[in-house]
Amino acid sequence: MQASRLLGPNIPPLASDSALKPANLNKDDFLKLFMTQMQHQDPLNPMDNTQFLSQLSQFSQLEQIYNVNQNIQDLAASQNSSRDMMLAGLLGKTVKVEASEINLKDQSNISINYDLVNPAEKVVVNIYDADSNPVRTIQALQQDSGQQKFEWDGKDNKGKRLPEGKYTVEITANNKGESRWISPYLMGSVSEVTFSQGNDPLIQVENQSVPISKVLQISTVIDR
Repeated sequence: MQASRLLGPNIPPLASDSALKPANLNKDDFLKLFMTQMQHQDPLNPMDNTQFLSQLSQFSQLEQIYNVNQNIQDLAASQNSSRDMMLAGLLGKTVKVEASEINLKDQSNISINYDLVNPAEKVVVNIYDADSNPVRTIQALQQDSGQQKFEWDGKDNKGKRLPEGKYTVEITANNKGESRWISPYLMGSVSEVTFSQGNDPLIQVENQSVPISKVLQISTVIDR
């Protein structure tokens, strides 16, 4: 419903054109305009019933849309609140999270876990910087099936400490001439939950900030 139509041809505008853009008007503004039109209509040429009912119907539709939008916003806010309360319950719990991307910081080591379905003659761990440049290669020979772990000290192949930032981990297991990609993961206790508007909440695991969407498993005891 256009504001100019609601005011009628003989009524001067109540505000500037920019103030009367539909995007800036809510249902209360339209009701005020509608009442102003009724009060200032020409008594010798009043609005006919058809036009009156049409505008009244448009206002009713506007109010319904507004109420639906408000209900959706209230529902979303309620769901977010419930989600945040549930995530707060993760504190102290043990989680298994995807760790193909890790964040190196401070001087601490990073423990990366992986599972081998079958024994491997050789396991190769490659670590890349944010520009996809290889910075560290770690090899392990003759590993049995089951859960495995390696510690990265944050250094490159020359023993130099690398700068803080994001790195990518790739693991391959070689056995009888065949190579398989292995998915790395972190396993640890949740020490902090951070809520960020518009983004996934973050959990702190093993000195790593991880989006909640990367959680693979939640338990109460670390299974090492």
